Amino acid sequence: MTGQTLFFPFTHITRDQRDIVSTFFQEFSCLPPEYLESAQPQALEYIEWAKIHKGNEHNLKALLKGTPYFTSDTHISSIKSQIKGVQDKEEKVQKSAKEIFENDLLFLTMAGLSDEQYEQIDLELKALDKSRETLLKELRGIENSLEASKDEKAAAPRDSGEVMTKERVSAWFNCMGAQNALNPDGKTNLFVTTSPAVFDYFETNCSDVVNALDIDQIKVHENKCKVKIEWQHQLKKYLMKAIKGEGNQKEDLPEAMDECRRSGQIKMGLFSGGMINLLLNDSDKHMAVCLINLKR
Repeated sequence: MTGQTLFFPFTHITRDQRDIVSTFFQEFSCLPPEYLESAQPQALEYIEWAKIHKGNEHNLKALLKGTPYFTSDTHISSIKSQIKGVQDKEEKVQKSAKEIFENDLLFLTMAGLSDEQYEQIDLELKALDKSRETLLKELRGIENSLEASKDEKAAAPRDSGEVMTKERVSAWFNCMGAQNALNPDGKTNLFVTTSPAVFDYFETNCSDVVNALDIDQIKVHENKCKVKIEWQHQLKKYLMKAIKGEGNQKEDLPEAMDECRRSGQIKMGLFSGGMINLLLNDSDKHMAVCLINLKR
């Protein structure tokens, strides 16, 4: 039975990510934003602290070394106390499940804010590039401008998954697991990402990896194409068959038989053992992870 299509491990979905995922899948789920609201005030406090103490990053790095989840004592006063050495560095407190959940939410909130800021920077840079291209057309004429830029390719979107990959994946699965969102009652969830770094992390850290699908060039539909939804439905069925080892990869692949010009790539791995046991809290389950992207 078919479960959810879960986009991970991000909490801020960029325009590029939304465009990619919505091209391949009609519907997808992610960590509900309302879960992150409770951690936002604490995250904003941390940001304010960082602004006040800009230039004192050395002490901050020493404080946070080995604690990627920002620990439960992230209030400004607590951070100041730790830097001053007031608290005992050797003190170890057993965290409750609630504390771990809150810490993970805080981490994901901070990661999401960072991703949002970087996206804004990228959008501003793209706007500058567009202005530059317009200026070139005006100065050299349309024909010469196109000739000058014909070999230039659009820059690939920033891969946020390269930053603290392990921590992002662990925190995301912990939070989803705490909400019972990873137990589909016999159904097979499809975990989808646009991050090559995240997919590589699974390939590196799982004891059993099966390459279920690897298609470098697949024609996809434009967003306004009238047959897009049916194609997406057929693609989902195709992926579920690939997970079960059924069908023929080449013959059963749904084709976009129209004038749509977009194309993408899709890779799917079946992962089990190693860290999968911890992420799913089950030693007998495997995970289907799908890496998707659009050709630029």
